[in-house]
Amino acid sequence: MKRLFTYSLFLFLLVFTAQAQQIPEKGVPQLENYTPVQYNNQGKVWDIDSAPNGVVYMAADRGLLEFDGQNWKNFSGSDGFTRSVHVVNDSLIYTGSDLDFGVWERNRYLEFEYRSLYPFREDLLDISEEFWDIQQVGDDILFISDFNIYLFRNDNLTKISAPNRFDGSFKVNGNLYLSDEESGLLLFDDLSFEPVIEFPENSEIEIAGVYHHNNEIVLVTYNSGLFRINSGELIPIDSPVSQTIKNSNVFSFEQIDENYLAFGTVQNGLYISDIDGNIIHYINRNKGLTNNTILSLHNSQNNQLWLGLDFGVSSLDLKNQMTFFYDYRGDFGTGYTAQLKNDVFYLGTNKGLYRSSWQELNNDVEYFRFDIIPESKGQVWMLKEIDDELFVGHDRGLFILNDNKLERVGNQEGFWTVETYKDYLLGGTYNGIAIFQKEDDKWSFLKTMDLIRGSANQIIVDNDNTLWVNIPTFGIIRTVLDDDLIPIERDIFLNDTFEGSDPFIVNQRDSIRVRTDEFEYAYSAADSSFSSRTNLDYRSVPEDMMPWIYRSTMLNQNIQFLPLYNGFAFNYMEENYFDSSGTAKLIFRKIEAYNNEDKVQAFAEETIPHNFNNVRVEFLVPNRQNVLYQHRLNSDDNWSSWTYESGVDLINLSNGDYDLTVRAKVDETVYEQSTITFQIATPWYLSWYAYLAYILLIFAFVYLLYLWQKHIFKKQEKQFLISKQHSLRDQAEKHRQKILRIEQERLQEDFNQLKKELKDKTIELANKAKESEDKNRLIDKLKKKFKKIEESSDLPKSRWKEIHSLLNSYSTEEDNTFEIQMDQLHQEFFQRLKSEYSQLSSNDLRLCAYLKLGFNSKEIADFMNIQPSSVYINRSRLRKKLDLNTEQDLHEFLNTV
Repeated sequence: MKRLFTYSLFLFLLVFTAQAQQIPEKGVPQLENYTPVQYNNQGKVWDIDSAPNGVVYMAADRGLLEFDGQNWKNFSGSDGFTRSVHVVNDSLIYTGSDLDFGVWERNRYLEFEYRSLYPFREDLLDISEEFWDIQQVGDDILFISDFNIYLFRNDNLTKISAPNRFDGSFKVNGNLYLSDEESGLLLFDDLSFEPVIEFPENSEIEIAGVYHHNNEIVLVTYNSGLFRINSGELIPIDSPVSQTIKNSNVFSFEQIDENYLAFGTVQNGLYISDIDGNIIHYINRNKGLTNNTILSLHNSQNNQLWLGLDFGVSSLDLKNQMTFFYDYRGDFGTGYTAQLKNDVFYLGTNKGLYRSSWQELNNDVEYFRFDIIPESKGQVWMLKEIDDELFVGHDRGLFILNDNKLERVGNQEGFWTVETYKDYLLGGTYNGIAIFQKEDDKWSFLKTMDLIRGSANQIIVDNDNTLWVNIPTFGIIRTVLDDDLIPIERDIFLNDTFEGSDPFIVNQRDSIRVRTDEFEYAYSAADSSFSSRTNLDYRSVPEDMMPWIYRSTMLNQNIQFLPLYNGFAFNYMEENYFDSSGTAKLIFRKIEAYNNEDKVQAFAEETIPHNFNNVRVEFLVPNRQNVLYQHRLNSDDNWSSWTYESGVDLINLSNGDYDLTVRAKVDETVYEQSTITFQIATPWYLSWYAYLAYILLIFAFVYLLYLWQKHIFKKQEKQFLISKQHSLRDQAEKHRQKILRIEQERLQEDFNQLKKELKDKTIELANKAKESEDKNRLIDKLKKKFKKIEESSDLPKSRWKEIHSLLNSYSTEEDNTFEIQMDQLHQEFFQRLKSEYSQLSSNDLRLCAYLKLGFNSKEIADFMNIQPSSVYINRSRLRKKLDLNTEQDLHEFLNTV
């Protein structure tokens, strides 16, 4: 499906000067196709109507369809296939179907609910009626079947039988005409029929439509062309469209405005003619329709022609000033450039250079016919008329079209563009700029410009000697040329200077600008830079528009050529053939309140629960494109910025009344604003009874607080007495603990003193024992010495006896005094050791006593009159006797005994 958008011409500041009510004849108006998948496969569309606000409704096989330009909705309720629809407004719709007709009315949630009006629903086995037409005459609604009319007036139905069998009804200028198989054309006049004309016998005239022209009634027939009624006679109309539709089987008809007619056929698609029968548009599958069978037609208030096809739905935007040429047949390809010369249209495409007479581009033929210029196959980038010569920039080189033949200029290949510069011709090629000069009325290659390399797809001559060159893979170059066309100054603006894609140069009123797909940059000569930047909005540009490097071309003062993928388009700059402004009616489509967990649907003037205080409101101008919206909440707020977003989220609203006002702008015209009102409910905790409860609760709280404080005071007094008692007990306990600590400290001091005295006494005893032993050892030595001397001396024996007696008097007998005193000092310790370790000797006990008192090995060796190494050995032996492992401390163990 081709989605095409109205093209906003911000590239050219032009003024619309002509107001001719005329549909452009060349190209296909903006066409948009919708497949059944998009409207939930509801089947064929048999009838179309629209509400005053622009919302379109369709009678489809499986029910009622609604389309607002953005969203499709389908509603079911009636029995059988829905065949006809009549819209009073967007809240009241009548439909007819097989064996049923009724009314659709919106509920408070803006959803349609169906109510059948057909009186014979219980007797369907005996009745077979299909309601293909619904007409409104005044306030009366008429449901029309083949054999009856049911007139709905003041909630009552009146049945009117057909003279024979109706095969169509047509409303023209307020008059209702009915076609009867035998009675001919009838005028409905308040429950009766007035004959207009009887059809000739065996004429087999089947009417598809009726309109007025030159004060005459004109009949559109299924396969017999057009007839006018004059003086009670049917007179065939000999016009192009009348002759054409004879072989097309007209199934649907719609008058467009007062000047145009639309014929939907079974075999050949759509014909649009002027009121005189000249075909303006012939649109079929070759030109974009998905199907050639058109079951229904409807021209809406905004001049959109809606087509119900055998497969899908299409719309033609007749007010759009663009027409389109798509190559659905693969005849000419993608148009890149074009020129109009001597009523011949030349088209440069990716497939070659084509030509067509200007008249043959009228849209009254089955498809657009183009003839290729011989030897032109390949990519054509540029067509430009210079001095009445048509230059062709081709992938294979530069050519001049002369007598429908291409004449080569130079031998270079790949020409993007050409520009005249003084007496020279500058050609932008795939690799630099080629310079040509004219000799003997022929252009010849002069040289390649120095210092410019790369694919130069744009050349802009700014003034007498300034040149701008666009190299897409590099950037934009501004250069000043000398008289020999050599660049003497160069300013280079790389591509990353410009944000966006496809930068291209525009010389707008002697102001150099660079445009990308996002921004426009203006060149400042003062500082030699692109200093200012402006946002660009390309929403209105057709989706299939080629990048701007493939530039549009003015074919004449009125028509602009636009390159499109797989085709091209014409933009009619002056002709305003329909009033494109119209009356844009903004409507609200949906109100939804939500929070972080859930959402609920709301409606206007509803009170919304306070816990759903986030509100989304959706609105739009139905079936209008490129609409800007602006809103404000309550009259004291400022208007929001203009945006294309057709909805607004109002977040975290407080309780109260709200008025949301929205207005729309189309083509700089601001339309009447619309307002919707809703209320956020006051939460229960902010209501008057809540405040009363709060006051009562406050008084109760104060009283309870008084009682509580009184209770607390008593409790605190009791706790104070208890805490004082506890404090006194704690103080007494602390005093007792202090006394105990002092007593313990005193006892510890006494213990330490006794321990010290014990240690000192042990040392004293040990020293005395050592001294006695040393004395006895000395005396023994002296005795031995004297004995030797006695043997060799002459001294009398009596004298020697005296000496021995003297030495013996100083010798100490071995009386075990030390052991006895040690046992007395360590009596309890030794007893505990002997009771547990009976294998300990006296020396082991002495060693234990020394170790417990903290003597080191050297001191113990001195006391025991042994070597320190012997002490280590004795300690090891003692460990074994005490069954101690190597990790246990011997001193600590002995202190625990």
